[in-house]
Amino acid sequence: MIYELVPTELHDELKAFCHDLENTTLQHIEACPFCGKDSFYLIRSKPINTYRCKACYKYFTVATNTPFNRLTPFNWLELIFTNRIKNKSYLFIAEEILESSPEKVMRRDHAIIDYLQTHYPLLHKWYINHKQATLTPTLAEQHQTINAKITALLNQQTPICSYCASTDTTKVGSRTCYRCKRCRRSFNLLSDTPLNRLPRPELWIEFINLLVAKKNNQQIEEKLHLNCNTVSRWRAIWCDMMKKWNCEALAIWCSRH
Repeated sequence: MIYELVPTELHDELKAFCHDLENTTLQHIEACPFCGKDSFYLIRSKPINTYRCKACYKYFTVATNTPFNRLTPFNWLELIFTNRIKNKSYLFIAEEILESSPEKVMRRDHAIIDYLQTHYPLLHKWYINHKQATLTPTLAEQHQTINAKITALLNQQTPICSYCASTDTTKVGSRTCYRCKRCRRSFNLLSDTPLNRLPRPELWIEFINLLVAKKNNQQIEEKLHLNCNTVSRWRAIWCDMMKKWNCEALAIWCSRH
């Protein structure tokens, strides 16, 4: 019983949140999420129930205006929530309970966190502090992979020329620009990636480490002395690069703050 694992003072919020999850699973709707009127009708039942409000004429589902929108099947949400309270890993939930991928479990867990933060702040604070603090083996491995790729990119000495495939190349400048001694052409290892114009390469690995540690944008700003727009842009770029480098689980982990 998950109530035994949650502090007594949080039981009211826990009960209310579980009721919300149950209503979501059963697709029970009491009012239009846009105008609050209870005058609406069902227009489609597949893949999920879709309604139209008679007052504001807008279409909606049980998950409209919530982080759970498009995260079907909805019954997974309660399973993930209860198992995360029991400190089950993403990998365990994915393989042993849902027969799915850890990425899908993480995406839904992030949605649960967003919902708790908006509606049940005390339960949200306890939940994020209670959650497993250490990375799963998959996330830890992908973190090492990303750091190794960054180190290799910034420290290559004689990469293969992009034009003639010669290894007789030399570095130009302090980043990832090189010149081929055979064809005399210049090339950049990052020219086809979002990293091409990303400044301050000396901060890249530290920035990744802060993302993995689940630091929010404000904490990263203060630590690295970057402005808020830069941190937001870097987060988006690095999550994109993680996906390009086949580290999608880590990208999902780092994308939310």
